[in-house]
Amino acid sequence: MALFTGTVVIDLEETDSTNNYALNLLREKQPFEGTVVRTFRQTLGRGQRNKHWESEDFSNLTFSIIFYPAFLSVSRQFQLSKAIALGVADFVKTILKTENVKIKWPNDIYVGDKKIAGMLIENTVNGNKISSSVAGIGLNVNQEKFSPDIPNPVSLKMMVGNNLDLENCFQQLCVALETRYMQLKTGKENLIDEQYHKTLYGLNEQREFIIENKNVNAQIIGVDELGRLKLYKNGGSINVYDLNQVIFKI
Repeated sequence: MALFTGTVVIDLEETDSTNNYALNLLREKQPFEGTVVRTFRQTLGRGQRNKHWESEDFSNLTFSIIFYPAFLSVSRQFQLSKAIALGVADFVKTILKTENVKIKWPNDIYVGDKKIAGMLIENTVNGNKISSSVAGIGLNVNQEKFSPDIPNPVSLKMMVGNNLDLENCFQQLCVALETRYMQLKTGKENLIDEQYHKTLYGLNEQREFIIENKNVNAQIIGVDELGRLKLYKNGGSINVYDLNQVIFKI
């Protein structure tokens, strides 16, 4: 059992977005670190690039965790994304008993070429420090049918062949997330960075991207300290891109 992550859980029968609820909560008071806002019926879950996160009612894990990573400067905030992504990947690896679990930049979790989880981390800044963070996580657990608009989804059940207990999965996931968060908090940033890159989907491979409305083939070199994707193009140049500058085609 985790020491503080998920020891306080606010269960909502229904909400538009657990991230929205957690952010509003932070405006009113300072909840205990590790407080989780959880629902099994999320009507307007949010993902990267303002995309909607689809989740079948009572089939998956959709929740947000409140952290206070004041030890991180604003310029190092992507370290938290790395740690959270690694925590989810660790849990999925444990369930599926495979190393073929990858982090697709910046922090989606893939099994092979299929997406099993997504994250949205929203930070509140005070000066040069991060005063609070809300880490929203959506993990496909028991869902088997998805909208055709979702190109490559998969769930734990689809991989293992049977239903999983959502509460047990939640508890295990909280342990995995807390482990990675504490590694970050205790100064093990080099370890986090090394293992993030080791788990990075498509690292050192030629992949197709959309950059400035053009299809571009480039090799993924890694991610820089600000969380930007580093790509090596055939012309011999290495460029870095923010999330809003490049689309990773699968």
